[in-house]
Amino acid sequence: MTDGAQAGGQEPGRSGETVELRISVSGTHTRRDDLEALHTWLKSAPALEEARERHELGVGRKDSLTQTEGMSGELIQDIILVVSVEVARSVSENAWRSVETWLRNRRRFADPEETPRVTLDGPDSGPGSGLGRDTARDTDRDGPPEAGPESGGRNGARGDEPGEV
Repeated sequence: MTDGAQAGGQEPGRSGETVELRISVSGTHTRRDDLEALHTWLKSAPALEEARERHELGVGRKDSLTQTEGMSGELIQDIILVVSVEVARSVSENAWRSVETWLRNRRRFADPEETPRVTLDGPDSGPGSGLGRDTARDTDRDGPPEAGPESGGRNGARGDEPGEV
């Protein structure tokens, strides 16, 4: 796993100025598996390919800021997008479309007591501070799954590990 400082081994942006966007998953029994599946999805998302090729985007992992007691001391990591400041808005919008596609597919397989939710958080101030998103308010829960050009890749299999939230 990579940390946010070297997300995917890439140094985003030519000017060196980057913004870190944190993507977290909640509301599922298999948070670790869901994060891994979403991470894989984003790393292969066609909508993000151009930014990756121009080294304006790195996709990595960092310890989650939302650890809960239900995790039994197990450390969960969030997905970190390290994005060049110059393209932060357009890359975050493309990443969000890929997240929404992944989430619609994930919700098709959710247990009745699960309510999968994804958030994207930027910094509190400065570049990237207005880029936050939350599927609880941005995504139609009952929308059909998509497999359009922004879809990222295969949706990883869910495990049967109870207790993760």
